[in-house]
Amino acid sequence: MKIERLSSGVNVIDELLDGGVEHTVVTNFYGPPGSGKTNIGLLFTLSCLKQGNVVYIDTENGFSTERFFQIGGIKEDLKKILYENPGSFKEQAKVIQKVKKSNPKLIVVDSIVSLYRLEINKENFTEVNKELASQLAILSFIAKEKKIPVIITNQVYSVNSDEIELSGRDIVKYWSKCLVELKKVDDNKRLIILRKHRSLPEGRKAEFEITGSGIEKAKFRIF
Repeated sequence: MKIERLSSGVNVIDELLDGGVEHTVVTNFYGPPGSGKTNIGLLFTLSCLKQGNVVYIDTENGFSTERFFQIGGIKEDLKKILYENPGSFKEQAKVIQKVKKSNPKLIVVDSIVSLYRLEINKENFTEVNKELASQLAILSFIAKEKKIPVIITNQVYSVNSDEIELSGRDIVKYWSKCLVELKKVDDNKRLIILRKHRSLPEGRKAEFEITGSGIEKAKFRIF
C-alpha cells in the first residue's frame, strides 16, 4: 500500500523524509530555539493549503504573517488557516478537543510543550503528564481517523554537553511515529537528522540554511 505524504515544497526536507511527512501519524520536529522548527511548520502549512484548510495551534506566538508572505503565502491563504493561540495548557487541551470536530488537511502544533513546561511542577507532575499524553493521543487519533498528517514541534533541554532530551521525554517519543532533530551548526547552517521513522533508516541527515524566502540546502563556503 502506498504511503501518502505531504511535501514541504523544499527539496532538502522532502529528500530526507522520502517525499514529506506521512499522513495518519504524528511527526515531531524538535530542537533548540532558532533551529528552524517554526519555519518548517509554516512551509508545510503553505504547501497543504492547496488541498484545504490547516489548523495551526500557536502556543509560542511564533506565527508571523510577514514570514508567511516571505515564503510565498498570500493574504487569501490566511483565510484557510484555522489559527488558535491558547494561553495556558488547559486552553491548549480545549483547542485540541475542538479540532476533533473540524476537517483540516493538516494540523500543526508549535509547540506541544511550551505551555506544558509552564504548568508542570513537583506537585502536579503526574496529572500534567497524563494530560500531555491525552492531548497527544487525541492528535494521533485525529491523524488516523481523518487520514491527515499532524506536525508538532518540541523544545529540548541539555542533559550534558553532548546530549539533549525532549521536553515531555518518553510521552512525546511514544506518540511521535517520526522524530526529526534540528541543530544549529552556526549562524547560517542548520542540521536536520532523522531519529525515528516507520520505514526509513534512522540517522539520515542534511544541512540547510534559513533564507529570506524560506529554507534551502546549505551551500559550501570558503571562509
